[in-house]
Amino acid sequence: MAQYETTSEVIVSQKVKVALLWLKDILESKQISYQIVGGLAAKIHGGSREVADIDLYIHKSDVHKILADVSQYISKPLTHYIEGSWDLEYFQLIYGSQKIEIGLAPGTKIRASEGDKWHELHTNFERSVSGEYLGVVVPTIPVDYLVAYKRVLGREVDLIDIQELTGEIAP
Repeated sequence: MAQYETTSEVIVSQKVKVALLWLKDILESKQISYQIVGGLAAKIHGGSREVADIDLYIHKSDVHKILADVSQYISKPLTHYIEGSWDLEYFQLIYGSQKIEIGLAPGTKIRASEGDKWHELHTNFERSVSGEYLGVVVPTIPVDYLVAYKRVLGREVDLIDIQELTGEIAP
């Protein structure tokens, strides 16, 4: 079990765990394949940053199976967004004050921090690894895939994750 520095880290971690359990139950009851990505995936793979939100992908063809079950928690409706370094279809939920962002695959593009070029992000659900967050086991992006897309994005949080997950200083 992870050591926590502050009471707020324990509260945030429990909030993430509760939301993750709720979401996992819905997705698995509907037999929806999913993959945890982003900061939660980095935490699962050994990163130390506090988890801000739960990011995951599902197959675009499965989105209709989940919308009715989560409709009362939708804070950003399902649509195509281009925000910052992301070009994707997704929707956002707030469950117990925990933000959850569900992206649809395929179709996501990420913008490189250098060169301003867009790259297709390929979500390979079959390559998911079993990851654990506070006892909750979830399909997670493999660490090499996570590091690869974080290298493209190159944001400050990505560079921190890359360093922690690989032991190397990111450029």
